[in-house]
Amino acid sequence: MEKLQSKILSKWVLPVVAAGVLGLASAPSAHGIATLSISDGLGHTLNLSNSSGAFAYTGALGNFTLNITSGVATSDALLPGLNFSATGTGILTISLSNTSFGALAGSINSQISGQTSGTTAFATFADAGNRLFSISTLLSKGGPFTPGAFSGTGSATYAVPGPFSLTEKIVIVQSVFGTTSFGTTVKDPVVVGPVGPAVLVPDAGATAPLLGLALLGIGLARRKLIALFLGVKFRYGAKKLGRKFAPNCSSPAVPKGQSAAQNF
Repeated sequence: MEKLQSKILSKWVLPVVAAGVLGLASAPSAHGIATLSISDGLGHTLNLSNSSGAFAYTGALGNFTLNITSGVATSDALLPGLNFSATGTGILTISLSNTSFGALAGSINSQISGQTSGTTAFATFADAGNRLFSISTLLSKGGPFTPGAFSGTGSATYAVPGPFSLTEKIVIVQSVFGTTSFGTTVKDPVVVGPVGPAVLVPDAGATAPLLGLALLGIGLARRKLIALFLGVKFRYGAKKLGRKFAPNCSSPAVPKGQSAAQNF
């Protein structure tokens, strides 16, 4: 009896379940490529994107000197964590965006902390039209933060099945020469596993067939075992189970008193 069970498990259950699990792990990402856009409102812009989701830049933009680094969106991060420093005079608008998010199990939590010599404000947006940098739906915001150290958080749920885009926007206003530096995160604490451009979790349309494949293998093996015990010749549809199973697969200066919040 034990030998028979072992034989059926090794022949039917394990190969098909393994195929289902490997399919889940290797299905393509449903997300786009995270893109960072920076503008001083005077015709100077900087756009950065990387398929790995990480950014790095040191250089000038208009009247500002910038130093930018980021991590990759892994674990519970929805957008790459951004580390940003700008020295100069004027207004900077920083936007970080990505597309093709699916339904989220938890809330969208945004956080910023840093130091400014001017004023700074931030906000997080979603767009059910899945457009990069779209700010059609405000999720949360914070500021304006006045000179000195600052920190702000925001949280919101977004009950849209997807695909939708997420955009993080930060505005810096420096009426006198100085430096603003900060770090940001946008996360869903319920998510376990990568969710940025390198995400390995398939979308809902891919998950169901793969999981169904694994369950089908278990069901077939169970019925085969019962049939053997009863001495009944088992058939699946019009084909014997002993045949190979091959499923189909388709598939400048700023006037004093101007606030960063006025630029959203």
